Amino acid sequence: MVGAPPLSAPERAALEHDYRYDPDPLVRRRSHIVLLARELETQNEVARVVRCSPDTVRRTLALYQQGGRSHLRRSPALGWHTAKRTLLWQKTLAQALEQGPEACGVPRPTWTAPLLAQHLAEQTGITVSEGTVRRGLASLDYVCRRPVWTVRQKAEEQPDYLPKRPGSKRC
Repeated sequence: MVGAPPLSAPERAALEHDYRYDPDPLVRRRSHIVLLARELETQNEVARVVRCSPDTVRRTLALYQQGGRSHLRRSPALGWHTAKRTLLWQKTLAQALEQGPEACGVPRPTWTAPLLAQHLAEQTGITVSEGTVRRGLASLDYVCRRPVWTVRQKAEEQPDYLPKRPGSKRC
């Protein structure tokens, strides 16, 4: 086929493996396109078999010619959310969680994601969305949820609280 890249036996085997077993469907599709480009006559035929546009076939073959199989993988988008979560930002988040909002000058008993985002922006100069804060919390095995208060929790705070005996019946 015109414009089809030459394939060595090991490269063909690697592309076959990517086509069959790669977890990313985009990599599987792109590998399929490169493999079919050696077998079919035109890029339009490849596009028909893969069920994509001829432009997709052309772009995929250009990617492969630029850098081989590594260029068939996804590249991170510009402004990817992890770029803002620097080590300083993560450390500041961990410290804020450890100290609590009141120790950080926020007059609340618990953190919320928007409050954490505001606090981190003041401390680090990095402005992030609430979603980015939640991803940062998840990376530290934390979640930001509304606290659940029960009567028992309030009662336990009282100095004269006596817990129920085991096996006592509820009213």
